[in-house]
Amino acid sequence: MKKFFALIASFIAVFACCFAVACKNGKEPVKADENTVVITATDSSFDFNGQTLKVYMDHLQEKEKLTYSISNGMVTAINGKSNTTNSYWMLYTNDTENSNDAWGTLEYEDNIYGSATGGAETIVIKEDCIYIWAYQTF
Repeated sequence: MKKFFALIASFIAVFACCFAVACKNGKEPVKADENTVVITATDSSFDFNGQTLKVYMDHLQEKEKLTYSISNGMVTAINGKSNTTNSYWMLYTNDTENSNDAWGTLEYEDNIYGSATGGAETIVIKEDCIYIWAYQTF
């Protein structure tokens, strides 16, 4: 009988630990690292009025400040780093009209950025906002 209770107690302890880790990981922001590309919309030679993030990324690519590829609305590579089966480029921003915290957050330079609610082809870029591509593995 003692073994049975010990087994049940062990099961409950393992379950509680897994639950605690799952809850913690769901709330922790992704940390910016060497696989992060930060795009700040502050180029005086670009007319931001009504343009999408993709158009601005094209502008940066023309100026050789960024390389990227996009396929079927999804960014597939940035600066030579391509998506794989489990790793993808995910977009975060401080543009509160085009982001939310419910889908995840990213921490960069002591600031928290929400997940973008659209992609590069659909988000209308705003001057002085920051758009961060983070290469993440799931």
